[in-house]
Amino acid sequence: MIAENVKILLPNASAGVVLSNISPMKLALPRRLAPTRLAGRTKVAALALTGIVVAGSLALGVLFFLSIWPFSSDAIQVDRGSITGASSNSVTYQTDDGVRIAASWYLPKDSKSPPVVILLHEQDGTRAQWDPLVPVLVNAGYAVLAPDIRGFGESTTAIRDGKEETVQFANRPDAILDVSAALKWLKGQREVDSGRVGVIGARLGGDLAYVATGLFPEVKAAVAITTTPYTNENRDPLIGSIGDYVAHDVCFIAGGRKQWEDVVTLGVRTVHPGGRRILDHPDLDGVALLAVDEPIRHMLGWFDARLRRDEQQTNWCSANA
Repeated sequence: MIAENVKILLPNASAGVVLSNISPMKLALPRRLAPTRLAGRTKVAALALTGIVVAGSLALGVLFFLSIWPFSSDAIQVDRGSITGASSNSVTYQTDDGVRIAASWYLPKDSKSPPVVILLHEQDGTRAQWDPLVPVLVNAGYAVLAPDIRGFGESTTAIRDGKEETVQFANRPDAILDVSAALKWLKGQREVDSGRVGVIGARLGGDLAYVATGLFPEVKAAVAITTTPYTNENRDPLIGSIGDYVAHDVCFIAGGRKQWEDVVTLGVRTVHPGGRRILDHPDLDGVALLAVDEPIRHMLGWFDARLRRDEQQTNWCSANA
């Protein structure tokens, strides 16, 4: 569970656990127990119970503090660079339903079989939203594929029955076909390791990143920024009713408190989750969070721990990452 949620729920739960282990029979008064002995034992039991509750609360408080306090380690530096200095190729590939996806493809220099990060933009955005992040990832040794999601940017054409037709974004689950097509295209790129893929997405892209970890075995980890909330009555066609999947290894990032509460609803349904609320910038969310270094450091650490081979791993994004 993401740590900020722990602060709210676990102290009460811990107290409940302690109390539930005390049997009514153990609290019943022995018939021949003297009042003095009874008072002494009652005091000892009360002190012991109080100590357990206090110790548990302190431990939870420490965990919460560690989970929200920005890491001060200098192990991961943010080398921003410039998008103009990142060498790219414009590529296209086709989805199973005929949509022609336009994307930018970046390779790091002097890197043998690097892992890949796919960048999925916000609804009504384009792949250009990731320009501040692309050089950071490339400088860190990751290959990067940044597509325009169907209906946006240059991904507005489909080839069906030998004819071109215009495509508009209309159905959120259809965008999963874009992710599938990207992964198929990567399998043909021998210069990278297409079996070690991470996905970063914001808003719509964040929802896609979350779902992709449960649908595609190549996706080893994801970063989901400002996602759609999950509720028991969820009618969202992507998060709530796309089918059976179990999301895993997702780092959830948000700025504002409401946005953080939304991502927590997905974090509690994720195997091996991490989470980071950017406390110093509550007014920023989605791709706007790329303006500050803190979330980028956590993204890099999250992927370093899950996509690297034969390298020292780090464990960022949250205290329980």
